Amino acid sequence: NNRAVALSSLNAGGAVPTSTNRILVSDVSRFVFCFGANPFGGTTFDPMLVRWSDQGDATNWVPSAVTQAGGLSLSRGTEIVAAIQSRQEVLVWTDAALYSLQYVGADSGVWGAQTVGENISIASQNAVAFANGISYWMGKDKFYTSDGSIVQTLKCDLLRHVFTDLNKLQVDQIFAGTNEEYHEIWWFYCSADSTTIDK
Repeated sequence: NNRAVALSSLNAGGAVPTSTNRILVSDVSRFVFCFGANPFGGTTFDPMLVRWSDQGDATNWVPSAVTQAGGLSLSRGTEIVAAIQSRQEVLVWTDAALYSLQYVGADSGVWGAQTVGENISIASQNAVAFANGISYWMGKDKFYTSDGSIVQTLKCDLLRHVFTDLNKLQVDQIFAGTNEEYHEIWWFYCSADSTTIDK
């Protein structure tokens, strides 16, 4: 009857974040990430703070010499919008930049952040798709692509058609997907006169 329980109830001293915007589990390295969170020992929400649990232990978020839990603040932008797991890293989009989080080991701070691109945008937390080692996403006024080392604008013959017929009040609904059989990336969005996805 109670399939879900609060992580904080499993380890009262584990400093599990009490508020967060987004959560991701890194599949290979077995860390739980919170994107936008309250800091360790504090309650004030920071939309640019990334925190992670101890490796393999989602209940322990206490940074110490015997755990790999920790956190870092990103500097470019005002909030973290999206994050996905790629092959060797975790890609994190703020409202102004793309970061690459890479595992650097316990002796070097556990996770390090590197800026991949600046002066970019992303439409929503689900507006990114990952295929064949490349991420593709829809911004506020164009499409982008990145192989993890550089950001490029994606050529689109329908750019004007899409962005002039887009309900800008409903961008949070935008989501992306892949059609591997035809090597396609699809974006689903609300047209200008719709409040539900219709294009």
